[in-house]
Amino acid sequence: MTQSAYRKHNTIGFVGLGVMGSRMIRNLKGYAELLVFDVDAARAQEAASAAGGKVVTGLAELAGADVVVLMLPNSSVVDEVVRGGPKGKGLLGILTSGAMIIDMSSATPANTIENAKQAKAKGMIYLDAPVSGGPTGAAAGTLAIMVGGSVDDFENARPLLERMGTNVIRAGDTGSGHAVKSLNNLLGAVVLAVSSEVFAAGEKFGLDPSVMHKIINASSGGSFMTNVTWPKAILPKSYDFGFTLQLMTKDVGIAMSLIESTGVQTKLAKLGAEMWAETMKDAPAGVDMTEFTRRIMKEAGL
Repeated sequence: MTQSAYRKHNTIGFVGLGVMGSRMIRNLKGYAELLVFDVDAARAQEAASAAGGKVVTGLAELAGADVVVLMLPNSSVVDEVVRGGPKGKGLLGILTSGAMIIDMSSATPANTIENAKQAKAKGMIYLDAPVSGGPTGAAAGTLAIMVGGSVDDFENARPLLERMGTNVIRAGDTGSGHAVKSLNNLLGAVVLAVSSEVFAAGEKFGLDPSVMHKIINASSGGSFMTNVTWPKAILPKSYDFGFTLQLMTKDVGIAMSLIESTGVQTKLAKLGAEMWAETMKDAPAGVDMTEFTRRIMKEAGL
């Protein structure tokens, strides 16, 4: 498809206004007419007010949208919103030919590929474009956005995506965005695990955690986790980074399934995944991912 054949982004639907979506949508203010939907009506209204959008009460009201952005918790929810289910038609039965669906959730690559296949049969475009950068990046519009889809579809979506992220990169064909996102989060989860153990050992030795943090960040052990997560939620002992333990554990599981499908043998990643799953077993619903670190500190007597 040539760029001239694509629809202009006159009307954008945004579905899913949780911690990330409610911040991301604010960066679309003034870009296009915004139609906002969330199962939590109060949350939808708050997000719409902040972004200058209009709340809709159901997916059917998105019928005229040129683009619909999804920011949902998992593949099962995405699949129901896209394909439909007991609650009614999904977007594939509501949107018209030429519309674009951009799934910015963290989802399973295989489900994404199937959704894209069904969308193509309806004359629609489907991109996976998951993000990294947390609530702070979502609010600032500085997210890393990894996109799966054709080069032309990616280029058409780029102006919209660049309103929400400063590092918008095409990862490859459909499903590639969700694949690299899960692998990235697995890497982040393992880094958080080992940094938690290292900081616990340092503090038990007698090191000041704040001084240790400053030194590590200026040295080879520094990472996103030490640079962002530790000062925001762990050093102040607030344990409120803004990404749930459930979502991180879900992404770790997706990544491990992907790794197993490739036949690559892992040791450290496998052990890290087991540690996250173990922490998840008896954790309260909705608890922050930094609960993982809090428990390591508690077990160390800190």
